[in-house]
Amino acid sequence: MWSPFFGKTPKTFRFLRFLYHLPSFVKLTWRLFWDKRVPIYRKAILVIFEILAFAFALLYFRFPIDLLPDFVPIFGYVEDLLVGIFLILAPGAWLFIKFAPEQIVQEHVEQISQGN
Repeated sequence: MWSPFFGKTPKTFRFLRFLYHLPSFVKLTWRLFWDKRVPIYRKAILVIFEILAFAFALLYFRFPIDLLPDFVPIFGYVEDLLVGIFLILAPGAWLFIKFAPEQIVQEHVEQISQGN
C-alpha cells in the first residue's frame, strides 16, 4: 500500500491494520480448523504452534524474561505473554491459513465478511 507521506505504508500502520483484522483472523483460523475438508496434516501446523506457545507460557512463568520493566504488576505479565502470542501463535495461524486449501479459505472469508 502506498502513502503520499511515507512512500510505503509504515510498519506501525500495518500492525494497526493487523490488530483491526485480528478478530476476523481468529474466526477464520477457528472455522478452518473445524472444517472437515481441511486435511489433518495441515491442521497439525496449528497444533504444533499451539504446543510451542503453551511451552513458551510454561517457561515464561518458570523463568520470566521482561522486555519492558514491570511498573504495573499485571500489565507486565500480560505484555510479556502478548509478545509470546504474537511471536508464536500469529505466525502459526498464518501458516495454517496459507497452507489450507485456497477455495475453502476463500469460502470462509466470504462468509465471515457477510457476517455469518
